[in-house]
Amino acid sequence: MYVCICHALNDKKVKAALDQGATTPASVFRHHNCQVQCGKCVPTMRSMASEHRAVMAQQAAIAATPVGAPCCGTAMPEPANAEAIPAYAVAAE
Repeated sequence: MYVCICHALNDKKVKAALDQGATTPASVFRHHNCQVQCGKCVPTMRSMASEHRAVMAQQAAIAATPVGAPCCGTAMPEPANAEAIPAYAVAAE
């Protein structure tokens, strides 16, 4: 989908600029060596940049979570029936 008709910037080109560090519509234009002309694309680029920042923040939070850590940050309590009880197998029919 074309985001900026004036400079033929499609969503892939805008996402590529965002992936390489652009954070605003102006920085997307600078990345592609152009300047805003009519401005109709600016709100779309702003929302794309906002979504991109949210996704990056979510990925950073997931990456910062240690492996094997519980989701709520506290250890899970031991269940009341944790004693070793021999299990009886039932054949599935």
